[in-house]
Amino acid sequence: MKKAASAGAISLLTPLMAEEHKYSQSSRTYDPSPRMRSGRLSFASLGGGSLYGDDKNKFTYMGIFILCINTMNGPGLLALPKAFSECGIIPGVFAMIAVAWVTQETASILCDAIMTTQLRTHTVERHWEFTDLAKEYFGSKGESASVLMLSLTLGALAIAQITIVAQALDAMVIAALGQVVGFRYYPELEVVRTESSSLQPFGVNQPMVSTGFIVAMVICIVLGFMDLTSNKLPQYMSFFLLIMFSICATIHISPVAATQGSASLVGMDPSSIIGVAVFNYSVIIAIPSLKADSNPRAGFENAVSMSVWTISILYIFIGVLGSQAYGSSTDNIMDPMLMSGLAMGRFASFAFVWALIPPLPIYTILISRNLEQVTRKPIFSKIMGVLVPWTLALFLYMSEAFGVFVVWTSILVLGFTNYTLPLTIAARAFGGAPGRIGYEGITAWEAWVEELRSTWEDEIGRKALLLNIGITTVLIGVVIMNIRKALCGISTDDIIP
Repeated sequence: MKKAASAGAISLLTPLMAEEHKYSQSSRTYDPSPRMRSGRLSFASLGGGSLYGDDKNKFTYMGIFILCINTMNGPGLLALPKAFSECGIIPGVFAMIAVAWVTQETASILCDAIMTTQLRTHTVERHWEFTDLAKEYFGSKGESASVLMLSLTLGALAIAQITIVAQALDAMVIAALGQVVGFRYYPELEVVRTESSSLQPFGVNQPMVSTGFIVAMVICIVLGFMDLTSNKLPQYMSFFLLIMFSICATIHISPVAATQGSASLVGMDPSSIIGVAVFNYSVIIAIPSLKADSNPRAGFENAVSMSVWTISILYIFIGVLGSQAYGSSTDNIMDPMLMSGLAMGRFASFAFVWALIPPLPIYTILISRNLEQVTRKPIFSKIMGVLVPWTLALFLYMSEAFGVFVVWTSILVLGFTNYTLPLTIAARAFGGAPGRIGYEGITAWEAWVEELRSTWEDEIGRKALLLNIGITTVLIGVVIMNIRKALCGISTDDIIP
């Protein structure tokens, strides 16, 4: 049924594309494309790169696959062995497969919702960002709420990644040169050196910035001011380095796992894997932007699905192997790999760190694109999206309190932004939004009931509703569980994710 509906929708595209110019000025949706016919000032026209890329440089199937892999790859992977050790191998594998399936289905439903919205509003050639969809179905307040949730989510993901990258780059410099330099800015300016080979060579709560942070910041700001399609080469390099990490980590960890074998089939805390799993599949928030920058014939949904299951294999493999080797003794497997002093462990760690750098600009680019939808100021959006996260991290990334903020932002916002929000948007897309699609002459309550009935009668709408109820219930459970842990005085290191 779904395939038939999609085929019918696609068949409507050609005549609608011919008529689209009739609706370009009257559409309620703000067009983010630099080719907008009204001549809106774009970042490209001011000397910067286009926020939306060149139509001739759209992502192919392989590009979509790699970009989705890189978007999901992050510091959450390093916490999987501890989560698998605490919950057990069987619940861990089951949880990863379940969340991967939910992610695949949510991505597919959101893609269908975007197409439905394009056909309904006669805007098949326009780019629809997350904030566009939120405004279409929830009005201006929904748009503001969505950009706030997206900014918090993407900012938390970026800063969590910044912290790991900066610390590991410092360790890499120490391994190569014997020491690393940092710059303390309070209470007085001074140069600080350290020879510690740990993941936090300068310690915590230090008012300073390290060499590793500066290197990562310069690279990512340059890439962040480019568009997604101009980031192709760095993303391909990141994917290659992730493969190198997987191979080298396997070679390094396997002998330790064979000796230790400390993980059990069913652990004492099966719930501990859920938050980590949700954190590791943060790709839905990027779907509208990636779809806009992809070739229509590239097989977008298939590429996204393939990326989800490919990285799931890596997650499960690292989770099982790492839990057998290190148990719950560390929440970051890079630490024992570096401290081992073995060349293979260090190479794996450094490959992983460099693999994390190119995906960082993806988060800042997505923030910029969605901010532009609300502010309609491309330069301001770029500055806020690219420079503000790095400025905050510059002064706070070594702070334990800031780390707690990032953790709780992930817990309270990330899952709902990545699953609940897109599924709610999709449900309204397939049911008709009150006040926009019709329902004149009836009360607001009657309109909501009618919309719910209409959504339930649609096959994809019904799936969106059921999936939303299930995943949102799980996310609320994760929040409650972590609040209870916090009230019991458990360290933030043990909080999920």
